[in-house]
Amino acid sequence: MSWIQPISPDAAEGAAKEIIEDLRKARKPIPKMFLEMGRRPGILAGREMLRNSVHGGSSLGTRRAELLAYYVAAHGG
Repeated sequence: MSWIQPISPDAAEGAAKEIIEDLRKARKPIPKMFLEMGRRPGILAGREMLRNSVHGGSSLGTRRAELLAYYVAAHGG
């Protein structure tokens, strides 16, 4: 049980609302962690910025990026 109560997706405001709406448009499930971070929209926006920096914007494609990540993890220790 989480001691931080998640917000309702409909009650999100600011950057949190934009991120949650993007997930809804993509028909992806909204992780409970996102709803908990939604209480502080700046934190959720920062987390998304980090995720997009690490996983977004690559011309490799999802399959190649995952294969590369697996290779690095397996050989890098």
